[in-house]
Amino acid sequence: MKILAKSLLLFSAAVFAPAQAAQTVVDFEGIASWDLVDGYGGLSGWESFTNQLSNYSSFESRDPALGDYRLHARAGELRFDSAPVIFEGMFYNYWGSDTEISFSLYFQGVQVYSQSLDAINQPVDIYWLVSGYSGLVDTIQFHGQSGDGFIVDNLTYSTAPVSVPGAVWLFGSGLAGLMLRTRQRKIG
Repeated sequence: MKILAKSLLLFSAAVFAPAQAAQTVVDFEGIASWDLVDGYGGLSGWESFTNQLSNYSSFESRDPALGDYRLHARAGELRFDSAPVIFEGMFYNYWGSDTEISFSLYFQGVQVYSQSLDAINQPVDIYWLVSGYSGLVDTIQFHGQSGDGFIVDNLTYSTAPVSVPGAVWLFGSGLAGLMLRTRQRKIG
């Protein structure tokens, strides 16, 4: 009976434990511009950007944790390969004269969030731009009207925690009940 109780306890702990989300930070360190191919950083769509990797200037103030490299890019779309994910944010700064810039988040082809960005009143140096949306997404689009671009670093997202389907709970409780009943018959 003790073995059965321990087995049920271990089974319950495994089934009822919440799945943890895994965080990914795309930091552009240690690669060259031509290495930005589908799959880099768990993202596809790099070919839609006119982009290049560049070093931070010694004159820029920035957090040393950002490393040495950042992405200069223009409007484009990235798809998360391990979708759905939760887009958390990125270090960002716009460079250019375009005043209508934004990013949009999509899930299964439907726009779930859009944020206009202030090109005129933004901080001078790269800054953390929080996503503003905590739901599931599979695509992020960057928008701009002209050929100007932006700087991105440490694009951060988390894979969505996986919930245990109700059928597993039902199957597990039924199995536990059968085991208990079988055990009681052997004793009685």
